[in-house]
Amino acid sequence: MDWYIGTEWKDDKRGLSKKVLSLEFADMAKPMAASTVLFSVNNKCANLEDRPSKYLGGEESLTFPQQHTLEMGTATTPVDCYVEMLLQQFMPGETAACSITSKTGERIEFDLKLDLIVKNPQVHKLNAAEIYELALRFKESGVAMFKSYPKFAFDYFARAAKLLITYKPFDQLTKKSNGINGTTVEALFVQLQTNLAACMLQEERYEHVIYHTEFVERAESPTEKSVYRRALAYYHMKEFAKAQATIERVHDYEEKREFSKLRDKIAASWKDSKAHYKEVVQRMFS
Repeated sequence: MDWYIGTEWKDDKRGLSKKVLSLEFADMAKPMAASTVLFSVNNKCANLEDRPSKYLGGEESLTFPQQHTLEMGTATTPVDCYVEMLLQQFMPGETAACSITSKTGERIEFDLKLDLIVKNPQVHKLNAAEIYELALRFKESGVAMFKSYPKFAFDYFARAAKLLITYKPFDQLTKKSNGINGTTVEALFVQLQTNLAACMLQEERYEHVIYHTEFVERAESPTEKSVYRRALAYYHMKEFAKAQATIERVHDYEEKREFSKLRDKIAASWKDSKAHYKEVVQRMFS
């Protein structure tokens, strides 16, 4: 495997790179999206500064190598998400010099060794119950990242939703045949769509919020979060009638603080919009 030493891999879009330093050849397998691995950090990370990391941070007195067990899809900081991506480019027994280049041009540098792939299931071979558990893992990691790192959260939610969407229509899934009920899978899918809508609201991509909350129109009892986010998107799009009709899907919405405030904003903006329209028409025909 001498030909492999010195091999470089880069992902310029994410600012990732690795260069193979050595290879104690075990096999040609690489970790995948659902893998569990045992890996070592061989030296103190350079230029990490105050960036949080479960794997690369630590006390000055740490001795190296530091060995860790990692389950793909559990990273809850940007640095650790990138560590997961880098490790998916390793073969067992490989040691490589790795780097993460930030948007400001700072280069975080460290050496990793993939000691062992503990579990390496292929996603396309997982059954419905296993896919559900993987999607739930992604969803929980996304929730943990949403407040501080919404773009990473969006990626987790989108990955989870893509896993589940292959099982539509969900009502065909049964506990007996598939190991999980369709209602359970659908409930998680709805949560993911609602979370994706929250990400889109932050980016003011209101048409995408409407797309991700389309299920509200079909659901008998949609969640309050999904209704609120859909109504808020309609409000920002100046679709005031649709915004009002949407919040009315929630029982006793007038008694709920967030809905009451949104209702007042809709009413005030709707009134101003009508007054403005009337003024424009009068000018046109005066």
